[in-house]
Amino acid sequence: MVTKTVHLVRHGSHVLPPGVLAGRLSGVRLSDAGREQAYRAAERLAKAGPVDAVQCSPLERTCETAIIIAERLGLVPVQVDALVEISFGGWTGSSFEELEEREDWRRWNHFRSGTRPPGGETMAEVQARALRHMETLADGSATVLVSHCDVIRALLTHWLGMPTDLLLRLEIAPASISTVEIGPWGPRILRINEEA
Repeated sequence: MVTKTVHLVRHGSHVLPPGVLAGRLSGVRLSDAGREQAYRAAERLAKAGPVDAVQCSPLERTCETAIIIAERLGLVPVQVDALVEISFGGWTGSSFEELEEREDWRRWNHFRSGTRPPGGETMAEVQARALRHMETLADGSATVLVSHCDVIRALLTHWLGMPTDLLLRLEIAPASISTVEIGPWGPRILRINEEA
């Protein structure tokens, strides 16, 4: 049977202070610790078997992570818009402390399936664009996709048969690797949030 393997990698830690919602802010690069995390993830992926392609969200922190991984694997990363961070709209760049005062933020974190960030995307929209991209990956291939926490959670909740309202139950640490094998029988989760 022909299968495809997808390694979902969250970008490494970035330079913004803890407690700030980076979202799609430009100029958010990896910190020194984030680069170290990416190098460790690259080593783990190099030992996991052959990889045919590395793709990433177009944001700086994912591109930097993907470059480190791709260089270790002898590949060149390709930017894919479908892997970009969820659009948090008007919340982008806010501190979590500020956001905790907002009813719409609290509702978002308890009812992802029925809440939209102000001017942003719903989880269903994020999940749909990411899943559409999965269909473009070649059968028989192994691909590393470097993306963002909620995009990875959206894919995993779909494959696990979980409602998106429960996605905060999944921890996706910086530079962690989650792997799924997709075949004619459907998806099979091999690992979630494995840190190098």
